[in-house]
Amino acid sequence: MLDTIYKILLTLLNKEQQGYVTPTEFNLLAANVQNEIFREYFEDENRDKLKENRGMTGKGYSNLDFNVRQRIQQFSDITSIAKVDSKFTLPEDLYFIEDDGVLTGDSETYSGRVIEEVERNQLGYLSNSIAKPTALYPIYGRYSDSIVVEPTSIEDIKVNYLRTPKAPNWTYIKFNNQPLFNPADLDFQDFELHESESTNIVLKMLTYFGISIRERDIVEASEILKDKQTSKENN
Repeated sequence: MLDTIYKILLTLLNKEQQGYVTPTEFNLLAANVQNEIFREYFEDENRDKLKENRGMTGKGYSNLDFNVRQRIQQFSDITSIAKVDSKFTLPEDLYFIEDDGVLTGDSETYSGRVIEEVERNQLGYLSNSIAKPTALYPIYGRYSDSIVVEPTSIEDIKVNYLRTPKAPNWTYIKFNNQPLFNPADLDFQDFELHESESTNIVLKMLTYFGISIRERDIVEASEILKDKQTSKENN
């Protein structure tokens, strides 16, 4: 999908006489747009949940809340974390921790127990209260990129979370002093969004150049590219 979108973008920019976009510029733009659409999923889900609560959504594919959740769930991940210096460092690609997403690890006596989150200012108080946390009923507090778990006897945890999308990377080799797409490069990374977002991606990219066009124009540009590719393969 990444190479197709790059070619469509170049075709439309040329048509609008807006010049050329280098691979580096395209990769930066692709990452920004993908993150923008990713964040919109959560806004859409919240809006559609309100509609669902009011009985205003349909079932199956007409259930927008369900469809948005499907798109979000592809970014679900789980990781095991060992304690270092009294803290558990969270994954670098974490977007947010899912509900009841912090669990005791496999080596613990009560493996798979949900660790309840509490406010940081309550962590110390609860740890020293009569009803202090135990291995059976542990708690944690969030500190920027890490969490602290009580009781301190817990040495490993599992975290269920939603990660941020991997940044797209259109990789290439130089041929006749021009960049030639090279998906075999180890650094290649396609869009992680569903292919149905391709038109939306192009539309959002074009807004960075102050261009507003119809979806039909993108479809036409895509068909032209397909025809050129077919003609090249047949020759």
